[in-house]
Amino acid sequence: MRPSRRLHAATLALGLAACASPDGVLVELNPSVVSSLDGTTALRALVHAADGTPLADEAVAVSIDYVDRNGVVHEIAPFDGRTDRDGRFETLITGLQWDGSGTVVVASRDTSAINGAASFAVLDRTPPVVEILPPTTDLRVGPGLPFDVQVHVTDEIGVSRVVVEASGSLDRQRSSLLASGSADATVQFSFDVPQGAAVGPTITLHAIATDLSGNQAAATAVVLTVDPSIVIVTPPGLTSGMITDGTTSFLADPRGLAVSPRDGQLYVADNAGNAPCNGACVRKVDPSTGSVDPVAVITGQGTMEGVAFDATGENLYYTDRQRRIGRLTWNPLTQRYDASGFCNDIGADNPADPYHLVVDPTLGLLTVDDNLQRVVRAATCDANAQPTALTGDVLDQPRGIALGPAGEIFVSELNDDVILRVDRTSGAVSRFEGSGVPEPWGIEWLGGTSPFAGSLLVALSGDQRVVATSGAGARAVAYLRNEPIDIAVSGTTGYVLTRPSANNRGRLFRITGF
Repeated sequence: MRPSRRLHAATLALGLAACASPDGVLVELNPSVVSSLDGTTALRALVHAADGTPLADEAVAVSIDYVDRNGVVHEIAPFDGRTDRDGRFETLITGLQWDGSGTVVVASRDTSAINGAASFAVLDRTPPVVEILPPTTDLRVGPGLPFDVQVHVTDEIGVSRVVVEASGSLDRQRSSLLASGSADATVQFSFDVPQGAAVGPTITLHAIATDLSGNQAAATAVVLTVDPSIVIVTPPGLTSGMITDGTTSFLADPRGLAVSPRDGQLYVADNAGNAPCNGACVRKVDPSTGSVDPVAVITGQGTMEGVAFDATGENLYYTDRQRRIGRLTWNPLTQRYDASGFCNDIGADNPADPYHLVVDPTLGLLTVDDNLQRVVRAATCDANAQPTALTGDVLDQPRGIALGPAGEIFVSELNDDVILRVDRTSGAVSRFEGSGVPEPWGIEWLGGTSPFAGSLLVALSGDQRVVATSGAGARAVAYLRNEPIDIAVSGTTGYVLTRPSANNRGRLFRITGF
């Protein structure tokens, strides 16, 4: 390849040789530094003989090598042409839209060794595309509620920075996040609406994104309305509402929640501390009306923590600290659960301090033991049963336990802010989720077809969110004024139980759309 030279006017003025062979090709690009907004440069080439005479009607082949700044090749198809009567070939090269560099080679089609080349650089002048995703279904938020803002940004080179500003009732809080050069990124920011936020459309969200070349773009602003009547909000695609509010007689200190496959009612482990519970009981709540059955399903002896059902709902199981796992059986005559009994030898102190529990069709009853720091297995339910350890004594304040669709076992650890996965054969423990889950308590696997399907729902007892996590991050499915402690799912509906917080007693909420 011979080096290119500028096309001098004197050279262009030379006469054309009738039968001379090409000896060189001069190539020029104008401009040689291309803006990605236009992506176009003009190619001019001159084919000449050995004595410098321009050659008319010479066939040429043009090829372009082009890579962006990340080393990605962007192919531009080669093409052919012919010189005019003055020995020149001129055309436009388009499609140079990525920040990078390249070389244009113009060769004699008959003798490819006779060629010339010119280099070009493309400077990115294309700003990113940025959009604020609606944080709630109807763009309403409530005083004292948290909410997350997701910003979707795309750029042909990559995004370097996203800044979100919430003005108005949030006093212009700013937050920023590096998006690690991704060409397509959704970044998330968390905010809290102040208790004294002004009512009405008083919060405006702004977002600015910067790409790796320094180009900036702003999203269309989103206005949020502060509504004091809101106690739970959900992201688009889900709807929610409160089922019932607690009183001094019920939901005074709830800990566990389950939905019966038998009668479709909600069963809550509640520690009301007064009659008729005498300290603790399991209560039945109608999910349609929110009415609480005044007759306790069963009264406990200590602190009732967990409620679970087998697949058909024939049996209701509960934990009663200390030391007790109990069972009730469905009575078709009374249409209630009765005939109570225990599933373990209480005198053996195993489990010693059980919290939530699940029923595995193969392994039997599984519960997390806070005192023994392990998952305990009761293969059969019998008052003389001696449960065994499924894991080693390696857990730190375990609270929730759930089963995945293929029999996976998940455990929430309150102290370490993590979700663990337990091997059902060996009992080996590994980390499933270790970020974005402050003080996880109740957990439940979510199927269905929603964008949250195939993930684990987690009630964050140290936050005001229920999140869905697949092990690579957490997305909120509900923002609450109160602190959730357990969650249950029936079909496409989720139920959230909150503990006393924000000057309220326990509450039950419904989320639909899963």
